[in-house]
Amino acid sequence: MTISAGIAVRTAAALALILVGSAVAAALLWRLARPRMRRQRWTGVNYRGQRIIATSGLLVVAVGVASASVVAALARRATGWFAYVSGSIGRAPAEVFEGSGPLDLVPTDALRTPPVASATGAVATASALVAFGLLGYRDDTRGDGDASGFAAHLARSLRTRRLTTGAQKALGGGAVALLSVQILLFGNVAVLWSSRGWGDGYAVMRSFEHLVIGSHESWTMIPWLRGAAVVALSANLLNLLDRAPGRATKAALAWWLCGLVPAAVFGSPWPQGFRFAEVGAGWFAWHSPALWAAGAVGAAVGLLRSELAEAHMLGDTGVNPLGAALGLATVAMSPASVEWAVLAFLAALNLASERWSFSRIIDAVPPLRWLDRLGSPYRN
Repeated sequence: MTISAGIAVRTAAALALILVGSAVAAALLWRLARPRMRRQRWTGVNYRGQRIIATSGLLVVAVGVASASVVAALARRATGWFAYVSGSIGRAPAEVFEGSGPLDLVPTDALRTPPVASATGAVATASALVAFGLLGYRDDTRGDGDASGFAAHLARSLRTRRLTTGAQKALGGGAVALLSVQILLFGNVAVLWSSRGWGDGYAVMRSFEHLVIGSHESWTMIPWLRGAAVVALSANLLNLLDRAPGRATKAALAWWLCGLVPAAVFGSPWPQGFRFAEVGAGWFAWHSPALWAAGAVGAAVGLLRSELAEAHMLGDTGVNPLGAALGLATVAMSPASVEWAVLAFLAALNLASERWSFSRIIDAVPPLRWLDRLGSPYRN
């Protein structure tokens, strides 16, 4: 579908509204919650040896989930709550899947309308935010601080015969990534609110069948695993960057602004195979997957000033779900070729972190060092 100038402007305005609104909400929540977050369990030692609040990422999760819910509510204005277009299941016409290769199967159980696609995307994003946030929170509050990196956690787990919290986070994150991508690409959550209702046991059974395995004609292994790998590696990458105040937030904002926003404003919002029939132009802007990540990114931006002042740090509680939300939006907005490239790039960075320090690399490159320390009163 060709994006008109009017729709592009509306999409940009929607993105800005969600980002700024989430930033303001997170900043206000921080002012209210700060006195209550000083409990010993929620604090940690930062890079300068000072004890500060270490789980302010809880606010990122809360605002991100609320934002995804708002986006879903606004998106439904196009054709009504959870409208569902029934149709034959199978390979859809090639023109529906802009940018996808002829051999790359994509979710075709939907001939879904954008409200349904947006609803399932919001459910996937909210699920990932909550689950990755809980895994990160466990690592922040009960973490094994003397192990760093997946290889180190795995080695220690094998040596002690007990999974470290880092290993639990890695394995749990992989499972959450698989589930969230399943919901995003194949699970038809909207069928749960079908006209048959909850009183029909068969309808409920079919609903959960769609959620877990999709339909046998459309469910494919490669897009599912590829998308889950992107989500899991995205979450871990931001975690690896979170070694200095504000670094992960700046990286997330750059990812969103340079990658997702241009794709949302100038490109097709759903290269993965969802069509936009019967959608009013006025509400088309609320169907972009970039909006799902906007809430979490905006919340992190709203906390950036106080984070740079070293009043708190997001911790794994915040940066892991932030990366997962960005990964999910990237999966939804990318054709297969781009998604493969993103996956290779993320895998290379994650593997490189096992051998080289990102902090040393950043300090060795003047432009990166300047951006990394921008706004920090203690690192200039």
